[in-house]
Amino acid sequence: MTRDPSSQEQYPRFVTLCGRIFHDTDLTYFPRLAHRGRRIYLCTESCLDAFRADPDAFYKAHRDSEKGREHVESRR
Repeated sequence: MTRDPSSQEQYPRFVTLCGRIFHDTDLTYFPRLAHRGRRIYLCTESCLDAFRADPDAFYKAHRDSEKGREHVESRR
């Protein structure tokens, strides 16, 4: 049996802190927390634990790694 696409629930696109992009995925399945007034989504519980251990270091490491990835991809 095929499903009618118009009857399926549509979920927004979102990006986790590490830069993973999800489309049509239920946000309730992902760990999240508030940090400095922003809601941050993480892709796994282990990332959530690492973030809680040292939020500033985790945020900086992932933010900086994404800057590097964008730079490399733009050079292709």
